[in-house]
Amino acid sequence: MKNKSILFYLFMPLRVIWFIWILLWFAFTGIIAFLFYLVIFNFFKGKRKTLVTFYVTKWWGRILMAGMGIYTIAKGTDKLDKNQRYVLVSNHLSMVDIPVCMSSCPVPFSFLAKKEVDKIPFVGFLARNAHVYVDRKSPQSRLKSMDIMRKHLNETASILLFVEGTRNITDQPLMKFHSGAFNIAIETQKPIAVLVIIGSEKTMNPRYGFQAAPGLPIAVWTDPIPTEGMTLSDIPKLSETVRERMLAVLKEYGKA
Repeated sequence: MKNKSILFYLFMPLRVIWFIWILLWFAFTGIIAFLFYLVIFNFFKGKRKTLVTFYVTKWWGRILMAGMGIYTIAKGTDKLDKNQRYVLVSNHLSMVDIPVCMSSCPVPFSFLAKKEVDKIPFVGFLARNAHVYVDRKSPQSRLKSMDIMRKHLNETASILLFVEGTRNITDQPLMKFHSGAFNIAIETQKPIAVLVIIGSEKTMNPRYGFQAAPGLPIAVWTDPIPTEGMTLSDIPKLSETVRERMLAVLKEYGKA
């Protein structure tokens, strides 16, 4: 443990430098992506807009991670039907999870974005134009976002939520789940697709701010869980099914 601590502090300057590089790389690629999104949001509509946005997002995620020295190993992407819309749920370990999802998701989707991201240049623009937007502190906003999610799922694309609500900085493999994802899945009768991200905290750990490193996170998609015939009373059971599914994958990779 002592040697590990010495190595950690020894490499800290390099991790800080890498973090600065990531910010610069994000800004550079973000400007290019912004130009593409600007064209898409102004000149494309309907299904074509959704598909073009999806492919730009996927390639931006891949290019972003390439510059960050991160390569995602995606597994189980063939388990999702590209013609089906899902409520996509994932665990959350790091800010790196966002480009991991961008690059590894096999179906068009939108993130459920927090109001706080509106303050981030470019990211706020994307949240307002391509994703579902919610103020977690406002009950009215949460209710409105549920209505928007229903319409989005029925008419546009899948929605991805980090089911724990925030990044996991505890010593537990998973934190308590929020019920919103299960609520919307049952109300729209859309299947839930479970994504388990492994190892992203090694590249950018929320416990250690302003530090980053290259890495090889793994993104594992499992078989979708149907919700047809379920009612809101089935939310606890559905939540537990997703938790067991995630824990099984984490245990397989030695993380639970």
